[in-house]
Amino acid sequence: MRLYWLNNDGMSGHVWLSPQHVAALADEMSEQGMKLSLAELEPGTRVSPGAVDAALARASGEPRSLDDVKLWQDWLAFLEGAAGHGGLVVG
Repeated sequence: MRLYWLNNDGMSGHVWLSPQHVAALADEMSEQGMKLSLAELEPGTRVSPGAVDAALARASGEPRSLDDVKLWQDWLAFLEGAAGHGGLVVG
């Protein structure tokens, strides 16, 4: 899965996630009650900054079920960037 900040500079503001990372992050997001569902995002989908902020409001910096703490913290940092750069676009 490819995700971009709506307003990115071409050098930052994008991630490429393997199916395994999508599944792991989606499970953790669900476990934490975040309303943003990675599993439901289709190419071309836009996620507003407000929706990203709402998801982040529920997030804890410490994962509950995900073993890869760095992946989780990097993901939250990416989402924080998206909230400040126009939201997300699925590529």
